[in-house]
Amino acid sequence: MPKPVFEKEKNGFYFATVTRMPAFREEPMMPPEDNVRAWAMVRYQSLFSILINYQFLASELSVAFQPYLKVDDEVRQKAAEITAGAASPDEKLEKIFAFCRANIKNTRDPISGFTPQELEKMKANKKPADTLKRGAGNGFDIDLLFAALANAAGLDAHVALLPDRSKRFFDRNVLIPGSIRPANIAVRTGETWKFFDPGFHYVTPGMLRWQEEGVDALITDKFPTWTKTPLSPPEKSKETRTATLRLDENGTLEGDVTVEYTGHLAVERKELNDDDSLNQREETLKENIKSRLSTAELTNIAIENVTDPARPFIYKYHVRVPEYAARTGKRLFLQPAFFEKGIAPLFTAATRRYPLYFHFPWSEEDTVTISLPKGYVLDNADAPAPISAGAISHYAVKIQVTKDQSSLTYHRSFFFGGDDRIFIAVQSYGAVKQLFEAFNRADNHSLALKPGGAN
Repeated sequence: MPKPVFEKEKNGFYFATVTRMPAFREEPMMPPEDNVRAWAMVRYQSLFSILINYQFLASELSVAFQPYLKVDDEVRQKAAEITAGAASPDEKLEKIFAFCRANIKNTRDPISGFTPQELEKMKANKKPADTLKRGAGNGFDIDLLFAALANAAGLDAHVALLPDRSKRFFDRNVLIPGSIRPANIAVRTGETWKFFDPGFHYVTPGMLRWQEEGVDALITDKFPTWTKTPLSPPEKSKETRTATLRLDENGTLEGDVTVEYTGHLAVERKELNDDDSLNQREETLKENIKSRLSTAELTNIAIENVTDPARPFIYKYHVRVPEYAARTGKRLFLQPAFFEKGIAPLFTAATRRYPLYFHFPWSEEDTVTISLPKGYVLDNADAPAPISAGAISHYAVKIQVTKDQSSLTYHRSFFFGGDDRIFIAVQSYGAVKQLFEAFNRADNHSLALKPGGAN
């Protein structure tokens, strides 16, 4: 927004007026609201406010955190026990992370098992040894214990101040109170920093919450250091889907499905499902499938690793979809991309006001095996051509048919966000829209089945 011009009023007051402000309209996959809608921050200026900056705050916090990072005998002894046999700093960090994750309960996590009455009686942890002794603490208590154990093991661990890019894109040159906060632990390994957040139950080791990846981080110390957290590549957040299905002569498709999520995709589903009942989780899955396949019937549903911090989130179910294949005369038209059927193009608007913002890179891997109805053969088994956007994205499909044409296997691989490209300028919207339209057309590729043969 235009910078407001303040005018002096009576009794020492000041006022400013902004006119002709355009209305704010949301768009899908836009940056955080604070980056696209008008807002203003008003601060009183003094000598202190002129001198203060993020580095000054980080230096002050470094002193304040010292008691909470204290390495005493209990912590030193436990660190030696945990890291026994570790041959490298990375192995030590892995063992310490696994210990904190497995043995310290997060009191602010709904799945901790603590009752409200138990939580009310708990005392605050004043040092890492308290967290270690009680086996419980809030997320930051667990992070601080991790840092103390790392330091006791001879490593160099510090509290890291990070922004949350789901709320606002951070600019280190503009001081906005609350923009960065103590969020993770940074450990120096050689010339680089590695970041850890054992206090967040579902984060994959080696990753952070997506909101804290690919952002400027300030390492608290006497002389604070700016660095950048890594952005996990597409293969870290993967959706792997397999289906073994049978198509009958009426166009009904039926069989067994397994869908596995890792990385940020798994975190999203675990957070969505962890405090729901089994029945609620199953209903959520059914609603999701029926939103694209209205006739789908799901049975034998199994949902695995909902609250497991390390393993993939998994759906398993038996599905039956009447009229999946369309009949035209004597022919059946089959869309082999079972997991993409019924999904509309991602972008539909002809123009756009704001940039595109994908939260994180991701990838997909589909394997669909379909047994064909007896008395039918494939009229064609052509696959859509690969689609590439260089290092940013790639889409490829392979279709294989058995010699007797009794079944086909459809394999689809896709990724987006390579080369750390998750923010797309509005000027490139047209090109990205065309790219995703091409993906959608390829996903809707159909195969024709005609009467013939004796399979």
